[in-house]
Amino acid sequence: MIVVALLPDLLLGRLRTALGADETIIAASSVEDDDGIAPALQRGDIDLVVIDPGDRRLEHRARTLTTLLARYAAVPVLLYTSLTTTSIALAAELLPGGTRRLLIAGVEDQPGATRALAVRMTMDALAQRFLASVERQLAELPTSVVRAIHALFASPRRFQSVEDIALASAVTRRHLERVTRRVGFASCRELLIIARTLAAFRLLQHEHRSLGQVAARLDVHPRVLGRQVRTLLGAASTFDLSRLSADELLDACARALCRQPASSPHPVQMRAPRARSGVYDDI
Repeated sequence: MIVVALLPDLLLGRLRTALGADETIIAASSVEDDDGIAPALQRGDIDLVVIDPGDRRLEHRARTLTTLLARYAAVPVLLYTSLTTTSIALAAELLPGGTRRLLIAGVEDQPGATRALAVRMTMDALAQRFLASVERQLAELPTSVVRAIHALFASPRRFQSVEDIALASAVTRRHLERVTRRVGFASCRELLIIARTLAAFRLLQHEHRSLGQVAARLDVHPRVLGRQVRTLLGAASTFDLSRLSADELLDACARALCRQPASSPHPVQMRAPRARSGVYDDI
């Protein structure tokens, strides 16, 4: 998870403690300066914005900030502030629009709760619905694997291969594949591709970006992303993704993840080496 945060030192320290060393927090000092929120968002790899509406560096910047956040509507925003009249009033101005949540400092910001909230926010509503649809299978997996899968859907760009999922799970790739197949998942490759596809759908819907821009946000080559989306959906064109409803996309993803791999009628052929499919390049 990559977070850009404009917070006073005390709240910034609490956020670092809650998220832990595995997550990247970029401390911004302004809205638009070189080390501000805007340049960080322009990089295209930010998963979450965290701001204190009561921070003095945001004085008289509400309109500029609102415009900026609207431009990047797919990036969720956590308003982390103290329980004061001024801060809550400013937060109320920023809450409408996009995925926004309010976190009250000293009241509900215990480290575990803050981290769980950050993960839920970075995992968009569609990804949450998908994971809820396979909740029964997830319940049978080791806790470390479930945590890694949640991290995958919260920030797909962090995971370039199945090896990355295994590393986040603290298990070997062979063990990861074995336990996920045991619960009925076709493969971990499908998990990775589904996470990318759902993120691509969100960006196409909310920010109206081109496939090339979406691929850059996900840190994957456009041709690779295009092949993976088409294969997952059984579509002739990647543009079919933007024409689907959310329900249709979720149904396609669930079918892909839980389909049974085809079995060969000739067992001896199972021993033959399989050619790597171009659909899963770099996975």
